[in-house]
Amino acid sequence: MNAAELAQKMKAFPGQWASGRLLADPHRQLERVLEVWRAAAAGRVLPSYRALGAVQLKAVLPDVHIYDVRPTPPRYVVRLIGTRMTEHLGAGMTGRPVADFPVERLRDAIAGLLGVVEASRAPLHLKAPRAVALPSGEHRSLESLWLPCGEDGETVDRIIAVSLLGEDAL
Repeated sequence: MNAAELAQKMKAFPGQWASGRLLADPHRQLERVLEVWRAAAAGRVLPSYRALGAVQLKAVLPDVHIYDVRPTPPRYVVRLIGTRMTEHLGAGMTGRPVADFPVERLRDAIAGLLGVVEASRAPLHLKAPRAVALPSGEHRSLESLWLPCGEDGETVDRIIAVSLLGEDAL
């Protein structure tokens, strides 16, 4: 995906974003997660998701959401949702296709972000003062980091996201 295509796809998202790098003044935990992702890649385009386990992500586990990327529909399936993310997105999401999420705006936003990360094969950092509405109807500020992984080092087969939700946004 070239820069123009990426910019076009990201127009739909509120706030700021950067592909392949962090925006200015990132949350320190997201800086650390990106450092771990880069070290796990060990010179390959993508690290194996196995290199990013509970030990490496311990500080952010409650804020993690992991998606399997499949070659056939359903393309994106929830593999794991951290406890803090479950509080916001609801229980029973594990194993569900993103296409089945009940809130259309949330479903479309997550599917769009997953598609951009898969196509670019690069980390995506997002800051949004008014994130997409949660199932509860609340709007929260959001800073998130979306990390592509691939067992073969080239093909995205899993995406690990860390989303830090702030207070209610107006």
